[in-house]
Amino acid sequence: MKKDVETLIAEERADIILKYAAGRQGGVQVHPWEDGDFSIYKVVDRLGFMHEKELPLPSAQEEKLKQQELERAQKWLKMVKRWDQYRRSEKVRRFRVYKGIPAQLRGQAWALLLDVEKIRRDNPGKYQRMKEQALVYSSEIKQIDLDINRTFRKHVMFMERFGVKQQSLFYVLAAYSVYNTEVSYCQGMSQIAALLLMFMNEEDAFWALTQLLTDQKHAMHGFFVPGFPKLQRFQSHHDQVLSKLLPKLKRHMDREQMSTGIYSTKWFMQCFIERTPFSMTLRLWDIFILEGERLLTAMSYTILKVHRKRLQRLSLEELRDFLQEQISVSLFFPDDFMVQQLQGAMAELRKRKLDLPPPASYFCWIEALKIET
Repeated sequence: MKKDVETLIAEERADIILKYAAGRQGGVQVHPWEDGDFSIYKVVDRLGFMHEKELPLPSAQEEKLKQQELERAQKWLKMVKRWDQYRRSEKVRRFRVYKGIPAQLRGQAWALLLDVEKIRRDNPGKYQRMKEQALVYSSEIKQIDLDINRTFRKHVMFMERFGVKQQSLFYVLAAYSVYNTEVSYCQGMSQIAALLLMFMNEEDAFWALTQLLTDQKHAMHGFFVPGFPKLQRFQSHHDQVLSKLLPKLKRHMDREQMSTGIYSTKWFMQCFIERTPFSMTLRLWDIFILEGERLLTAMSYTILKVHRKRLQRLSLEELRDFLQEQISVSLFFPDDFMVQQLQGAMAELRKRKLDLPPPASYFCWIEALKIET
């Protein structure tokens, strides 16, 4: 007797859950194509990504940066011990976060900036309950599993199929899918959760994700609910910024039919994950966690501003390749320079009252007027 569709779906779902429960250490069967190919990789870079060819020895500049990070780590250690004293000081903002949080303290710093300890303390046992409910009720198990196998597959933490970090990523996303039922799970969230898991334990990453989606400063919720209303607001506002501050570039992009939606979706929804070199992405996330959503508007403007002369010479296909692919490998400027430009852009946009889009209610009213006319 043939099984009905619902039975097959239920069996597939149960099989996925069982694999993550057993994990790599539990002897789960992994098909050869599911794993990253460790045999061809020889070197792991300082950010945890694997490479096919041996990397050159660190340059004098890289050694200098390594020493600077060690010195900054000592300063951060002192600051973390007296966090209540430092958390709202200009020293944290200008002289610490913007210079880049040391990797060994990044998870602790992000957790402090997001008040993870407080929300975790206010919800004892909640995460474990959400995990348990997800395994019974979540309708997103299959999609989460598919996306996990595409998330940071060249990073040492996520290369092993059903490995420890893939297990943690599965549980964080599954738990969130029943914790926030309006969002549930949306593609794009897996990279955000994975980035948090590179520096935090599983439960802290879950509460950091909840803060990023629902607190007032970051409010990423609107990027992931059906219809993506916040994405539309930020893209519309980005167009306005370009029209006012980079009109020549805006006219060129319009002539080439290069719409904002072609290149900016990951800029706004994922705060530049996989759209800037990873070292720069981490610097942007340090600032995003500190400053909130105004970073998204400012960095989008910064990228186009520093490259405006080049962009004005490119065709549609070249524009798409540059803004989607090329700058994900190199921004063609040092990270420190880009951060300095970003700071200038934030000040400029704030002065012109363009640092954030209009409130959602105002945006909806404007869009309604457009439809009527």
